[in-house]
Amino acid sequence: MIGWGGDRRLAMPPAGKFKQIWSAVVLTLMVVVLMPARFSGQLAASPNFAGAVAGFTPQGWHISGGVKQYTPETLYEQINGRASFFLAYDMLRMTYVSFVDGDEIAKFMNLSIYDMGTPTNAFGVFSAERSPGEPTLDLGRTGYRSEANYFIWQGRFYIRIVSSGATDDFKRIGLGLARKVTGFLPDSGKPVWGLTALPLTDRIAQSVQYFKVDAMGMDFMRNTYTAAYRKDNSVVTAFLSRHGSEESARATVVRYTGFVEKYGRGIERLKVGEMELVLCDMDGSYDVVFQKGPLMGGVSAVEDRDPAIRAAIEIWQQLRIN
Repeated sequence: MIGWGGDRRLAMPPAGKFKQIWSAVVLTLMVVVLMPARFSGQLAASPNFAGAVAGFTPQGWHISGGVKQYTPETLYEQINGRASFFLAYDMLRMTYVSFVDGDEIAKFMNLSIYDMGTPTNAFGVFSAERSPGEPTLDLGRTGYRSEANYFIWQGRFYIRIVSSGATDDFKRIGLGLARKVTGFLPDSGKPVWGLTALPLTDRIAQSVQYFKVDAMGMDFMRNTYTAAYRKDNSVVTAFLSRHGSEESARATVVRYTGFVEKYGRGIERLKVGEMELVLCDMDGSYDVVFQKGPLMGGVSAVEDRDPAIRAAIEIWQQLRIN
């Protein structure tokens, strides 16, 4: 044992050993620095994630039943009957916790954090559940409040805060909880293609939705975005999907027209300049479908023939292939 008055050179390791120790220290520091980037995709699955969520407990409240995490195989245990919706968007994990105010079990605030794997999937579930006309939130990428309930999209995460009451206290506590959660969850900043690919002209704010499967009730319509537009003093729904090739986009148009020929009242092919449109009579409304390079899109459920054609032409002209 070396005392304070001894020869401190005796406590120093040999030069070779010193290099080994120094290399290990450098390696450890590199691991620590790189760890957030390397394992950010596994954040929701890490033990520390549940601990962090427990730390969001509002002051004076407590957790009922602990922090629970669900995989695609077990999600039905928490939201049976609704699990298939999230699984259709390839949910990876859902973290759930119920905060209760003191001994009042009926006074609760439930937090659900869905890790959807990508910002596009998270936007999809958020957009499909979004209620029109609710006050928007300046949290995450976007969000809204419905009474004292909060719904937020942040990166690959979809956040739901559902309260048992609608008082100002619930709103205040829910907003504080929402700020804590969004302040903790990372966001890669990766863009969602459809939000910028769909034309902005005449587009109704907050109307874009993303459907990973079964868009507009058609099982062959996948990875499709829809948005509402004001055209000719009416609201028109436009849709758009990007395919891996022009051939794939063209094949989807063929399947769409085949669907109309089977369930609708027939189709009409139109040539407008360099545009090729397919007018679909849906027995009470009209769809117009087109292909533009690897893009397949059109308008749906327009009451009259000519407005449907005009709206499709305007959408086609504004689309950019990139």
